[in-house]
Amino acid sequence: MNEWKPEWNKRLAGPPFNERRFKAEMMEEVEKRLTAVEMKRTRRGWRRFAVAIVPAILLLLGVGIWFGSQEVPSNPHPGAPSPDTQGGGAFEPSFLLGTGGDFDWWNLAKNEIKQANDRTIVTLTEALLQRELGIWGGPSPDIWEHPEVKWPLDRYDVSSPWVYEVHVKEINAEEAQTVYRLRLLLRDSIPMMYEETIDVTIRNDSHRISLIEQIDIDETGAPLDGIKVGDEQGNTVILREDTEIGLKMTGTLIQKEGTIRSIHVQYGDTEHTFHDWKNVSNETYYPDVALLPAKNNKEDVLAIILTTGYGTGIRESELKLLTESFREVMSADPVLSVKSKLSYKATAEAGKRIFQFMLDGVTRTFEYKEEDAGFWLDQPALGNIVRYYVEGGTLYASVPIQVSPGEFPVAVRLRYEYDGTAFLVSEVLFEEM
Repeated sequence: MNEWKPEWNKRLAGPPFNERRFKAEMMEEVEKRLTAVEMKRTRRGWRRFAVAIVPAILLLLGVGIWFGSQEVPSNPHPGAPSPDTQGGGAFEPSFLLGTGGDFDWWNLAKNEIKQANDRTIVTLTEALLQRELGIWGGPSPDIWEHPEVKWPLDRYDVSSPWVYEVHVKEINAEEAQTVYRLRLLLRDSIPMMYEETIDVTIRNDSHRISLIEQIDIDETGAPLDGIKVGDEQGNTVILREDTEIGLKMTGTLIQKEGTIRSIHVQYGDTEHTFHDWKNVSNETYYPDVALLPAKNNKEDVLAIILTTGYGTGIRESELKLLTESFREVMSADPVLSVKSKLSYKATAEAGKRIFQFMLDGVTRTFEYKEEDAGFWLDQPALGNIVRYYVEGGTLYASVPIQVSPGEFPVAVRLRYEYDGTAFLVSEVLFEEM
């Protein structure tokens, strides 16, 4: 701050400041004027606030009064009952035909707000895409009319095949129920990509699934009426009979397809038709059946091994595991289990092919002449042949390793153990072919 200079006193004493600038009465007058100015400022601030805020408040009040005066109709579509009204007629779905996709699509916000039957379809589809059926008990909240309704979907749970896309193909809205035809795109462990079609029937009053049917389709995606799942055309054949354990298996022969479908299982006092099961019609490949005895106070499990395809270097098998109450038990995919543990090296040198396989610290090496095969696979293949079998009450799977169309140098054997919920792989070893 600058210091006071003496000559400033002289300047202040001269005109126009020939007297003292402030006297006591002058200070009182200034204080009065300051008080008055402050009051004016306060009143001016309130006036500004009123000018800005009061019209906005009045506008909001006016809009609210206007909306309040409008009558909200209890039913916006006279004559068309609300979808959520029990017994109120056909439900009106909001899905557009052909829409769908992977989990990210079904998890979009626009699908999360679906209601009634559409909400059930979203819940079911997300469970399919996340493989949460079967072993995990199904999605929550409960969307099933009866627990056994979901049986045809259990195979999409933790083992091959698995669903990676779902599309809404058709919707048939009826008075009491709505039927959604869904197109499922699947992968399996070979790997292959293909599609299947299911009809999901939902009751309009409870919004729960009352029926699931698998629909066979041709290469164009059209249903094959001649061999529709559940159709009893064709002769009934006996696939397996074992009086010792009280088992009988039958199925419907579809001659032109070379398969047996809609397999009916009688086991003890329980019986059920599994419409999605199939087996080749060649009697040599009829299903194998074995009983896996209970261990550690767990229930017995019936193992049924189906053959769904065969040929040169190919044998496709499916394992079905049932409890006495016909609850289907899941098992770990043997091909995926082998892939997670097996490593290999393949080299070509001086007219030779050398393959080296490593599994849990064990190494096996195989050497071939270049001309031993018409062509060699770029990398060893797993899954073209999978063989399940039971020895001494224990479940095993054998997965041969393929290096050419006709060469399988070695196989991997997997031993399973039942933990009360599923059969899990407890050991993997090399085995001779």
